[in-house]
Amino acid sequence: MPFRTPNIANMTDKKFLPQLDENLPTDVFFHYFFLEAKTETLSHSHPWGQLHLIKQGRLEMEVDKQKMFCPANYAIWTPAHLLHRAFNHNDVEYCAINIEFELSQKLPTSACMFPLTPLLRAIVDDLVERQTTEVLSTEDKYLSHVLIERLSKTNPIENYLPFTDDKLLAPILMQLQENPADDSSLEIWAKRVFSTERTLARRFQKELKMSFNDWRQRAKLAKAMVLLKDAISINEIAYQLGYSQGSSFIKMFRKHTGVTPEQFRKEQQGR
Repeated sequence: MPFRTPNIANMTDKKFLPQLDENLPTDVFFHYFFLEAKTETLSHSHPWGQLHLIKQGRLEMEVDKQKMFCPANYAIWTPAHLLHRAFNHNDVEYCAINIEFELSQKLPTSACMFPLTPLLRAIVDDLVERQTTEVLSTEDKYLSHVLIERLSKTNPIENYLPFTDDKLLAPILMQLQENPADDSSLEIWAKRVFSTERTLARRFQKELKMSFNDWRQRAKLAKAMVLLKDAISINEIAYQLGYSQGSSFIKMFRKHTGVTPEQFRKEQQGR
């Protein structure tokens, strides 16, 4: 096996570096492990591509110095030889799908995220449920082929919720993550960080490739996905996110995910 996973539960610093063999045992190889909250995977790379998935919660990765946020219904793709490290805030069940170099050329050459469609999720769930590691059988080879082919035809997302270390934007992003109900305008934020609204607007486009309002709405959606794991009413979640009415929250959620919050919750519980 290419990964000799340490016993995370017994680690005190919760930091580890995956130990790698030179080659994959099969063209597509799965490995899984449980990561306790606040676990960090130190920076490393592989001579093959890797698709990172989690069953619940969220995963944060830094890929080639770019920070990426991944909720449970997305997967992060890291091409071969690209340095990456990961951090999880909560306990997570983690799965990595390792794809040998030639086969991985069907997928993007830069790090990105893929939304997990029902078909992709069904394939992954089947392989994971059977604890498939080496892809050897005709059936598993076929499923892996379909998985890669469908991913190659799925529109990737550069980054769902990008981050930056920019000295003006970083404190704003941190506060919006901690308190998504904060509805302060960009003008107010500019005064707080001793800048101007125009400067911040330019920084958002340059550093994050999106507007302040777009980032804030994505942060709300990401937080909503986490809250929907718990037995909290839709109206209470809407309130925690700064919406005065549950209907406004439901409209936003459906716009971005294609389902209502309650439908999303049921889908997550059924996985």
